[in-house]
Amino acid sequence: MTAQLNGREALFVESLGEMATVVNRVEALVPLLQDTRKSLIDANTQLCNQRREFDVHMHAITEHAKLVAMNHVAQHTREMTRKSVQTQVVEIHEAARKAMGAEIRPTLQELIAPLHRLAYQASQRESARERWERWLAHAMTAAVASSVTLILVSAWLWTR
Repeated sequence: MTAQLNGREALFVESLGEMATVVNRVEALVPLLQDTRKSLIDANTQLCNQRREFDVHMHAITEHAKLVAMNHVAQHTREMTRKSVQTQVVEIHEAARKAMGAEIRPTLQELIAPLHRLAYQASQRESARERWERWLAHAMTAAVASSVTLILVSAWLWTR
């Protein structure tokens, strides 16, 4: 039985020695863990600062992207509006042409036809003598105007 006690005691002593080694190692780890904790806190602070800078930078990028997108949308809207206005102008002109052809032209032709008949009748009523008298009146007016001009030019040259 003593051999067993001695074996147990030896095992117990050996366990105590290993526990002392483990305790020494754990005690040596405490300052390293504190340094690691401090490094993690510093890294967290730096990361928070970098995240703030990143947020500011991302906000600037987002604002720029919104501005570019709004300008792009505005440009395409102006272009589509211009095309729409041109299309409407063409359609209005076409509608006006159709209205002229379908509604106004027949009305105008109805009004013009009697005027043509009256003009033709008026020209037929005028006799040959009346036509010559009318042309003779024009010729006499031209002759009188020429004579007056000649007299005025002669008088002006004579006074010089």
